[in-house]
Amino acid sequence: MTHRILIIDDEKTLRYFLRRHLEDEGYQVTEAADGQTALRLIAQQAFDLALVDLRLTDMDGLDIVRELRQLAPNTGVIIMTGHATLDSAIEALRQGAHDYLTKPFDTSELLASVSDGIARQSAEPPQAGPSNETILEIKDLSLNRANRQVSRAGQIINLTPTEFDILAALMAQPDIALDSIKLIKIVRGYEATEADARAITRVHVHRLRHKVEPDPANPCYVKTVAGGRYLASTT
Repeated sequence: MTHRILIIDDEKTLRYFLRRHLEDEGYQVTEAADGQTALRLIAQQAFDLALVDLRLTDMDGLDIVRELRQLAPNTGVIIMTGHATLDSAIEALRQGAHDYLTKPFDTSELLASVSDGIARQSAEPPQAGPSNETILEIKDLSLNRANRQVSRAGQIINLTPTEFDILAALMAQPDIALDSIKLIKIVRGYEATEADARAITRVHVHRLRHKVEPDPANPCYVKTVAGGRYLASTT
C-alpha cells in the first residue's frame, strides 16, 4: 500500500527537499504552498499524513491543524517549526499533532517521524507496561500518565506524544533494559523490523534526552545498554 503525504509549506526549496526524500522511500507526495490550497486538497483527497509548517503566508499553521482535526481526523499531523514558533508547536501537540520537527532537521529525523506517524494511525492502542500506576517517578523525574505531564525537580518538560510514551514505557519497568522492537510494540502497538525499530527509537531517545537530561551526553535517566537497548535508571 502506498501512503499519501501532504506537504504544506511556502518554502519551495524545503518542499523539494521533502518530496525528494519521501518519494525515494516510496511515499506518494502532494504539495501545497499555502493554507487555502492545503484545505482544498484535504477536502478533496484522503492523506495518511500531513507535514504542516506553522508559518505560512496566508494563515496560521495552527488553524490548519484545527481544520485537519475536523475535516480529516484520521490524518496524522507532523509540525515543522523554527525555534521562534516552538510554543506554537507544543500547542499543536495538545490539539492532536503527532510530532514536531525543529528546522533545520536532517533526513533520518524526518523519515523516522513520518514512518512512526503513519504506523501510529493504523496501530492498535498502545499496550500498558507492567506498572499500572498513574504517577511514575525516578529520582527527581516524575511522569503523570493521567494528564501526560512530565516534570524534573518540579519543572514541567514538554514532550511529544512519542517521547512521552517511550519514557513512560521505560519508567514503568525501571532498571530493566528494553530493546527497540519491544519499545515500539509497547508504544505503538505494531511489530517493526529491527532496523526500523532502532532507527525510530534512536531519533526519539536522542530528542528525549535533550529535554529531560541535565547533560544529554552523559544521561542519568535514560541510559543505553549493550545491544542497543534502553533503560530508565534509578541509580
